[in-house]
Amino acid sequence: MDARTWMIALALGAAACGGRATPPPTIGNTAVPQAPDDAAPGQRDGALWTCQIDDYDPQPCKLSRDDAGGWRLTKLLGSQRFRGTMEFHADGARLVGEYFCPWGSCTEAIDVAFTRADDGAYVGEVTEGRDPLRVQYDAANDAAFGGAGYGGLTGDEE
Repeated sequence: MDARTWMIALALGAAACGGRATPPPTIGNTAVPQAPDDAAPGQRDGALWTCQIDDYDPQPCKLSRDDAGGWRLTKLLGSQRFRGTMEFHADGARLVGEYFCPWGSCTEAIDVAFTRADDGAYVGEVTEGRDPLRVQYDAANDAAFGGAGYGGLTGDEE
């Protein structure tokens, strides 16, 4: 082998053996926050619930974890919506947030105490004179509306 052939072979060998990028680190598993023992069915991050204002058609709502590990409930569709922190307890739940209309000005603060109905729904009244709210997990919503990530809905769409 002449010197030129030897140099080419050495260069090809070095290129084949070296120059590899360090593989990216593997992704570790992280624990999913567990719902409390007395958790409502569907009390999991991203679960789609059904929210209904009085006798209007039920609309999808999303239950999700906030940055502090608490729960948020957001009514995703409809001309009247609500969103806020949701605290669950053995006999019911409490929603503190706001009631709003994406196409108008009906925004008001709400603090709703929900009681748990026999069918598992949470029923509460926003303020005296306002229509009652009914929220509940519905397993059928897991496949409806394309699931919890459908269209990236946040509830703020107009």
